[in-house]
Amino acid sequence: MKFTTFILGLLLLPVCVFADNRQDAKMIREMIWAWDNPEFKNYQVPAGYENESAVILVRHQHLEATSKNRFRMNFMLFGDVNRELYYTYIDRRMVKINDLSALKAFAELTFRDETKTMGYLRSNKLKTIVGARVIKPDGQIQEVNVDDEAVSVTEGKKEKDALRKLAISGLQVGDVLDYFFCDQMELETYNIPPEVFTFYSSYATLKYSVHCEFGNKLTVEYRSINGAPEMKSTVDAEGNYVLDAEAQNLMKVPAYEDIRWASVYRSFPMIRMYVLNNASKLIYKSANARQSGVFANLPYEEYLNDSKALLAAQEKEMIWMADIDKNVKKTVTAYIAGHPSLDFEQMAVLLYDALRFHWPDNYNYYPRDKFVVKLQKLLREYHVPHQLLFATSRFGVRKDDVVSDDDIIPGLLANGKQVFFFNNGYRYAGEVSPIFQGETAATVEVVKYAMKKNYGIVGAIGEYVMPVSTAHDNLLASQMDVKLCGDGLQELTVKRKLKCTGSMKDDYWQLLLYEDWDSEMRKALGIEKTLIEELKEDKSTRKRIDEYMSIRENRKKSQEEAVQAELTAYHEQEPKSVLGYSFTGVGVTPGNPVWEYEVSYTLDGLVKRAGKNLILDIGKLIGTQWQPNELDEKRQVDAYLPTAMHLNFEIAMEIPQGYTVEGLDALSFEYTNDYGSFHATCKKEGNKLLVSVNKIYTHAYVPVAGWKEMLLIAKKTNDFQGRSVVLSPL
Repeated sequence: MKFTTFILGLLLLPVCVFADNRQDAKMIREMIWAWDNPEFKNYQVPAGYENESAVILVRHQHLEATSKNRFRMNFMLFGDVNRELYYTYIDRRMVKINDLSALKAFAELTFRDETKTMGYLRSNKLKTIVGARVIKPDGQIQEVNVDDEAVSVTEGKKEKDALRKLAISGLQVGDVLDYFFCDQMELETYNIPPEVFTFYSSYATLKYSVHCEFGNKLTVEYRSINGAPEMKSTVDAEGNYVLDAEAQNLMKVPAYEDIRWASVYRSFPMIRMYVLNNASKLIYKSANARQSGVFANLPYEEYLNDSKALLAAQEKEMIWMADIDKNVKKTVTAYIAGHPSLDFEQMAVLLYDALRFHWPDNYNYYPRDKFVVKLQKLLREYHVPHQLLFATSRFGVRKDDVVSDDDIIPGLLANGKQVFFFNNGYRYAGEVSPIFQGETAATVEVVKYAMKKNYGIVGAIGEYVMPVSTAHDNLLASQMDVKLCGDGLQELTVKRKLKCTGSMKDDYWQLLLYEDWDSEMRKALGIEKTLIEELKEDKSTRKRIDEYMSIRENRKKSQEEAVQAELTAYHEQEPKSVLGYSFTGVGVTPGNPVWEYEVSYTLDGLVKRAGKNLILDIGKLIGTQWQPNELDEKRQVDAYLPTAMHLNFEIAMEIPQGYTVEGLDALSFEYTNDYGSFHATCKKEGNKLLVSVNKIYTHAYVPVAGWKEMLLIAKKTNDFQGRSVVLSPL
């Protein structure tokens, strides 16, 4: 407890000297280097790790938090008593550097020097102290002078992070790097940042341990998932909660961003922890929030009640949304007048679209919870059968692994089958996002909002399994008309038509302008006035028309750049020129659910001359495809694709006059397994060469045992992509 006493004593110093001088940093470094932990004194790597790029000999995370009452004067509050939270987080690692790759990775450390964020008449501060030392093979220890050698990489303006970078001088292959980050936080209006203790690493890790000490006025909630060890919980002599966990020889995995189709929270062992200052009256929390104590692996229903209570808390704020109500009602009333025979499903779509269209784009003041409550009240007002919906994401934790209301996303289920979430992006009303498909969501029949009740919303609870789309629901259909042109017929003119449905639209939203969405929504809602006409009507916006027009022109330029970037990514090379493009469908309404795009351009580099013959790399016209790498070959975890999907490519190439085509047999492929297929056919019709390619993934979830079959589909695709045809003179 000596270290604890030292840190807490330091944190209770006046704010003006809150670890902001070299002496404080020096004292903390000396204390951490002196930890009584034998692993940090053993610099030898056991046999068998010689081929590892780097070996983390030991990693230890140390967390401490306490709170105290502090009387403060404020010129607006005239004095109040607030429970502040002081928090220290230390992450220390000792790494053996075995090769140049690891040397490059650990040669620099980047860290926040100071962060300050503002709450309501309050401030929250964070300071980071860094220590680093190099242990040479002969045992000599060289400490890095952080205070003099770290350089600023940002100016750190008010309420922004001030970042610093530290080059580890003298570090060489064969050395051991011993370094730590120590974050000190003084929090008034925020809880401690959520912690995730990862029992896996991209480097071989021999020993990993976590030690936490929390004041007994705090609320600690955590869950071990995916095989992570359970924490040992005790209480020390001062009444603090103490939690410990450790493991040896951690699961070695690549950096998660390098793993294709990974769902990190469902694949890798970790402990997720929330440390909540629920005793503070300044921190927004559920009426159902647990008071002080340690709570491990709470049932899902507890967090569902949190979500219900937080959602109910939005109900009392609806009075501030009179303008939104007025606009929505105006749109809905006018539409019903022209369509008096709407059924309940059509009415649900109308209400969602009208509210989504008129909803402000400031999500800080108008978040998803308010949207859900407002939509629920509209559905009730227009007698549309509905339930509240509480779902988890396929790329978040499983339903039974939630440890915060943040893991649960509220929405609505209308007519027993229409799903509505916000923000739904550019998806049309009722279109189920890939992140929810297949998840089992909780449903709640809303009887009333009971603000004085912990559970917040009164109503029966049930379940709803979110629908799962098929491969053909998620279609990318590409049609290409190709001509050889230019000097020597070594340039291609391409007219490409692209149609996307379902999740395949997601890769192309960046090509869409807000004005495209706005125009399509006005058409669907029967709003006759254009955006410009509405801006001219309002005195407050009329004077900003010129500014808006300038912004729109800049967006058009950005769209042109996005089209260029899309073609470059598709072909892995820039087009020689873009001749034109247009959008014939934006896919944002149920009446127009397909995204359609046409673009014409010229391309070189795919045709080569070999004597009198021309060789066309026709396989490359299906665009960039997944090329499995070493990480893919050694995959250890299940795959979570966005959805099942179907990619279809139809290529029609005009055979130049005076030429014939050879090598067509090499373009015929047929391969199918349990997880998908790759088929390609080729034929001549008159002066056209017609190529049809279909690549299908039939499952959105692929267990690691079936991953090899996914690799085979990819390899068949790449085999086709490398094929060419020969154009020979007659």
